[in-house]
Amino acid sequence: MNWQNILFGDENFLFLIEIAIRSLIMFILLFSGLRIMGRRAVKQLSIFELLIIIALGSAAGDPMIYKEIGIVYALVVFIIVFLSYWLITKLIEHSEKVEKILEGRPFPIIHEGKASKESLRHKELAMDEFFAVLRNQHIFHLGEIENALLEPSGELSILRYKSADIKPGLPVWPDYLEKKTQQVKRPGTYACTYCGNTQIMNEGERKVCGYCNENDEWVEAETGNREK
Repeated sequence: MNWQNILFGDENFLFLIEIAIRSLIMFILLFSGLRIMGRRAVKQLSIFELLIIIALGSAAGDPMIYKEIGIVYALVVFIIVFLSYWLITKLIEHSEKVEKILEGRPFPIIHEGKASKESLRHKELAMDEFFAVLRNQHIFHLGEIENALLEPSGELSILRYKSADIKPGLPVWPDYLEKKTQQVKRPGTYACTYCGNTQIMNEGERKVCGYCNENDEWVEAETGNREK
């Protein structure tokens, strides 16, 4: 077993010093470039900005470890990428259509305490995926939410009702959701476990939700909030 080849390949120990120098240079170039692009590009990571970062990472990685690839080649890639970013940013500033294509728009998830019509049309955006986020925001049920938007950055923005306007809603905590039923045992306000739509139901009643037309399982709607 040749440990020389395993550890260093075809190069000698001195090439490690060259790798260290190359890596330092590429790190400085990356850092400088991202500073020029601004914090917004790093924080939000829209599809366009993610593409920029992937391109930069690919251009920066090879010159760090491959001796036959010079840093100048990576520098040319950096310049092209940054110029492209600058040009497209200017187009976004002057064209709402271009901005919509490249950046996207906020997507409504919850409207007036239940799933929005838009989220119901996109089956991949099931509300279950957002319940953990809502719990982290100390939200007990959907009736506390006037609107919730999925931002282009992937973050969830939530607009709460005022305390006096909170309505009955679907609880988002697992222990409460496990109490779902198809046949109502006692009269009251119930929430559809799929979309959060609420309605008054009578004892023994069974029905498919008239809002989403997808679900016949219900859970007792909760009221108020538990912030304090």
